[in-house]
Amino acid sequence: MNRFFKTTTDFRPLFTLGFLVALIVLFTVLEPNFLASGNLRSIAFSLSVTLVAACGAALIILMGSIDLSVGAVASMSGMVAAVLSPDLGYAVFLVGPVVGLLCGAVNGVLYVWLKIPSILMTLGMATTLSGLVLYISDGQSIPILDDRLVAVTHAGPFNATPIIIVYSLAVFFAAVLLHEKTRFGRILFAMGRDEATVRLLGAPIDKVKIAAFAFSGLFAGIAGTLLMSRLGTGAATMGNYLMLETITAVVIGGTAITGGSGAVRLTILGAAIIAVLSNGMNVITLHPYIQTVVKGLAILLAVYVTSRHLKAEDIK
Repeated sequence: MNRFFKTTTDFRPLFTLGFLVALIVLFTVLEPNFLASGNLRSIAFSLSVTLVAACGAALIILMGSIDLSVGAVASMSGMVAAVLSPDLGYAVFLVGPVVGLLCGAVNGVLYVWLKIPSILMTLGMATTLSGLVLYISDGQSIPILDDRLVAVTHAGPFNATPIIIVYSLAVFFAAVLLHEKTRFGRILFAMGRDEATVRLLGAPIDKVKIAAFAFSGLFAGIAGTLLMSRLGTGAATMGNYLMLETITAVVIGGTAITGGSGAVRLTILGAAIIAVLSNGMNVITLHPYIQTVVKGLAILLAVYVTSRHLKAEDIK
């Protein structure tokens, strides 16, 4: 039984952390202004939204499924918050996450009831939500007229540390506790290793699946609402980039795409690598097409390292 509830080993975080440090050193050498407060602020903004959304994606991947609707849920949540912001004010920071939670719960219920593979189920949901958000906004951006709502994510004690990073870290630590300190998290992880065995042990598999997708939607809703505040507008496609970026962050962090190996806590390293890599390539003005190539190679490297680790575990 112990093998079903094991989380992660020590070498992957060290390898990923070393890669992150190497990236920072490389970009600092190539562009000394890389560590300037203004650029660090840009990295913090990018890291924050990706990290929050990736926490939910990690829960889904750990149980051996995948959620392609993260970006669309974030866009829907941010757009609804933007539309309601003139009437609700600060309350939209609660409305957005609730919208995400409801979208995620629908994902989970349909996934369990219809027995459709998660990649197809969530792709259909993503397409549906993308159409709905375009209809709600009539294809137009919705500006946030209340400067106080924008200041919620932009304010901060130092130039390099916008307050949004504090929010994202709070969500991250909550997700780590959810995964590592609750029965839900232990069952979720065990399902990724051997769902059939966990079902035979009497675990409430279907309830855990629905809850996992609900949490994924909640985190995507929080990310979309923060993104709305960060951009100062609600746009129909503003969260679309999160669909692949969150999965990339989870995999680069060291969580196996097949589930049952890794941990939510590793996701912060993957999200940081993506933020630093994307920002650094922009700072050194690397050609956009080459940037895509580099990101693809980084994903391949992460998958290779993780697969080697899993083979080593099987041998043991």
